[in-house]
Parts: sequence; C-alpha cells; structure tokens
Amino acid sequence: MRTDRSYAWIISLGLVSAAGTAAAEDAPPADAAAKPALPSVSDILTASGITATGYVDTTFAYQHIQQTNTDYNTFALQQAALTLSYLPTSGFGAMVNVLDGESPYDATGVAVSSSKTEQQNGFTGAPSFYLMQAYLQYVVGPLTVQAGKFATLAGAETWNPTTNSQVTRSLLFAAEPVTNTGLRLTYAATSTLNVILGVNNGWFASEDVSTGSGKTLEAAVAFTPSKTLSATAQIYYGREFLANYGVTGNSGLFDSVVTWTATDTLSVGASVDYGWVQNTSTSPSAKWYGVALYGTLALNDQFHVSLRPEYLADKDGYLSGAPHDHGVDLKEITATLGYDPIKSVEVRLEGRYDAPTDNSAATTSKSTQLWAEAYYKF
Repeated sequence: MRTDRSYAWIISLGLVSAAGTAAAEDAPPADAAAKPALPSVSDILTASGITATGYVDTTFAYQHIQQTNTDYNTFALQQAALTLSYLPTSGFGAMVNVLDGESPYDATGVAVSSSKTEQQNGFTGAPSFYLMQAYLQYVVGPLTVQAGKFATLAGAETWNPTTNSQVTRSLLFAAEPVTNTGLRLTYAATSTLNVILGVNNGWFASEDVSTGSGKTLEAAVAFTPSKTLSATAQIYYGREFLANYGVTGNSGLFDSVVTWTATDTLSVGASVDYGWVQNTSTSPSAKWYGVALYGTLALNDQFHVSLRPEYLADKDGYLSGAPHDHGVDLKEITATLGYDPIKSVEVRLEGRYDAPTDNSAATTSKSTQLWAEAYYKF
C-alpha cells in the first residue's frame, strides 16, 4: 500500500509539472503582454467620431455627333472620391471632400456629354485632382452655421454619381452652380421646414474665387411635409464676372425641385430653373429657363429603370455662347437601367439623345450616346 501510494505521488507530481510546462509554453511572452496591439485606422476614426466615406466610379462611353459625323468612345475613371467628416449635432465640426477624375467628366463631375459642352470638348481632358468641399460647421439648437466651400442648394442632381439615378447629368445641371464658397446659415423652423440664408463668391462663373468685390446672396426654403414628399425653392442673386460677356454684372437663378415617392417602387420628380443676367453698359441682358422630369421604377430588389426628359430654352444664347441675336433650344431624353448586385455596388446601362436647335441658323447637332457605368461605394 505504501509503495502504491508512493507511485501515486510520483505520477501526480509528474502530471502537475507537465501541466505547468504546457501552460508556460502557451502563455504569451511577458513583453508581448505589455505591448497591446495597435488600433486600426478605422478604430481610430470610429473612436474619434470621424466618418470616412468614398467611392470609385468607372465608365465606358460612346458618342456620335450627327452634324460633324464624329464618333467617340472611351473608357474612363470618372471619379475616385474620399470624404472625411466630423459633424456632430451640436458644437463644432468639419468636412473635407476630395476627388480625382478624368474625361468625359471634368473635375467637378460635369459630364461633357451635356449639350452645353459636348460640341466643344467631346471626350478630351485629363485627370485632375479637385477639392470639392471643405468647410467648418457650428450647430447650436436649431441653427447650423457653415463657412467654407460646400455643395450648392440648386438642382436635383449632384457631382456624386452615387446620389443620382443616371450616368450623365442633366442640361440644367450644366447651367447651375456645383458648389458655393462663402457663409451659410440653416435654421430648422420646424421638424419639416428649413430656412436657409447665405452669402458667397458667386453662383455661375465665380463659385470658387471671386473676380471682384461683388458677392452673391442665396436664400432657400426646404419643406418635407411627409416621408414621401419634399419640395425646395432657392434663389441666387448677386454681382459677379459674366464669363460669356467678359464683363462684371448682376445675375440671378431661381430653382425649385419637387420629389414624390408615389409608391414603394415608384418615385417621380421635377426640377425647374429660371436664370438671367442684367444688361451692363457694354453687354445686353439675357435669360434662360428649363424643366427636367425624373422617374425611377424599381423592378425588384436589384433592378430599376430611370427616365429623364428635359428641355432648356437658352433664349438669348448666353449659356451656349451663341450670338445674342438668337437663342438655342436644348432638348434631351435619357433612359437608364440600373443593377445592384450588392448594396455597395451599382452597374448602369444608359442611352441618351440630345437635339439642340439653333433658332437663327435652323441647324441641329444631334447627339446619340451609350454609356456603361460601374461604381463601388464605401
């Protein structure tokens, strides 16, 4: 019995020793335990409240211009964008939005396939880095103050392809500001009504850097009475450089956008513009107006179709750079099929037909375009 107990003690001590050795081998070195793993960039951003978003947008485009019997086709990296923002619901915040892109969009994301520029530029251009937005923000109660460079209030479309339902931009988009540089105040009067006032360098040719001492005032109201209906109205008016006349003068733009989600699968909308420049001692007055209609129908969870018919009357030829003694009527219709294989990816196929008419010479430069687009957003 004593011998058996001695063997038992020896075996027990051996097992304890083996377990201790195994535990020592499995345990991390003391210096490793003292050095915790470094946090990732996403961890740092999340902890600091900074949001990082972006997208990469690529296309293939074909365009035929009837008047010159000219064809273009090209692959392009339309835009690669990154946005860093810290915009709390109260106190100070900031946002920076940068992008890089190449033809057939210019740096601000304006499609040169818009009738305003397609005949001048075709598919020419080069990649260009662009600071789209950069502003400071301060929120106190219902008041938001922004200072810097920010997205314009005008229009139904933006430079960001992920916020639009179609590949190309509208005619109205080419006649509206893209961004404004200045000071903007937004007051939430009620849960459904915002009132906006601001002053900036200009809305047309001088949206980034003022060419004179004149400034442009902006005023807007945004009304959202329900989840299915929204309406905005905004006006820009001020003194800036009138590029097509080569002089400084007064100009204005009135814009209104209405969007209605008719059903779970159908949304429709309309955008209306009226713009003008006042006469100076060396240049005449000019005006233009237009309307774009929008419709998007979801066929299922992944496929949707969009349609945009549009008309823009450049009554005095100012937008088109035509002689002042006649105007130019611009018309286009665009149809798009969109496919979302996953939430962060969209593929689009689009057909567009432009038919501008020179009212003096009675000539047209009709354009047919076919587009394929794919973007990834994060």
